[in-house]
Amino acid sequence: MIMEIYLNESKAKDNNIDINSCYEKIDNYFLSRGVIKVAKGIYKGVKKDFTTFAIAQGQLPNTNWFLKIIDEWYISYFGDEPDSPEYRQDALESYYRIKKQHNSYIRNQKSS
Repeated sequence: MIMEIYLNESKAKDNNIDINSCYEKIDNYFLSRGVIKVAKGIYKGVKKDFTTFAIAQGQLPNTNWFLKIIDEWYISYFGDEPDSPEYRQDALESYYRIKKQHNSYIRNQKSS
């Protein structure tokens, strides 16, 4: 599996956020769990790293900086076999779609 995180320099400047510090935080998270850094913001793992990637996908938007400076964010999951194709998804689009569904569900529960 692969996670690609592309932070936006101008968004970081506009929000007074040190983009390099953010990349370092992400690096530390993945590298401390044995995930390989392929390039700046790109991390590659194997099947056993699924939980690490899932936690990152769930927790990064909860930081006070990530959504302010993210430009593009993708997650690719492999199939069941080592040579199965990857399934690349736009993680940012998925986050906002799920958030919208969750908020709609909560509103419907409150109005019931």
